[in-house]
Amino acid sequence: MTSTLGFAILAVLARGDRTGYDIAAAMRRPVGYFWTAGHSQIHTELQKLRIAGLVEYEAAHGPGPQDKKVYHLTPEGSAELREWITKPPRERPERDELVLKTYAAWQAEPGLVRQMFADQLAAHEARLAEYERAEASFGEPPPFGDPRFGNYATLLCGLGYERHRADWCRWMIAQLGTGS
Repeated sequence: MTSTLGFAILAVLARGDRTGYDIAAAMRRPVGYFWTAGHSQIHTELQKLRIAGLVEYEAAHGPGPQDKKVYHLTPEGSAELREWITKPPRERPERDELVLKTYAAWQAEPGLVRQMFADQLAAHEARLAEYERAEASFGEPPPFGDPRFGNYATLLCGLGYERHRADWCRWMIAQLGTGS
């Protein structure tokens, strides 16, 4: 059974052939707006996908002494990706450390909690600014069917998330007031 990371890799490869390094770069942006993975996870998953017949690679001359592997989807990989896209997503447990800390925040010193939320607010505002710059670079939204449509749609989801989190952090800071 293909993992969610495997499907993320298949989705990246559906946009074109890539090396493991190129896949990892795509997993930072734009895929990183909603999914992350490290180099070692990607390379391990690529081997599983290759064994399953969902991807193959061609050796190409690399920058160093060794050839690089350029991966591409097989017809079976394309078919599995298309089938997966329309299935409902798997249930996933919510594990939000900041929300958990908020649940127990009454146990901590309010000034320290307020500072934690101020730091979180700054991080969300920075990501929001980055996402807004990315949105401005699109101009008009790409039409459905254009591979960039997925980039734009997931970016809008990220914008909404960051706005929501920033608003929530501001609310928490206001609730904590300016005392101790």
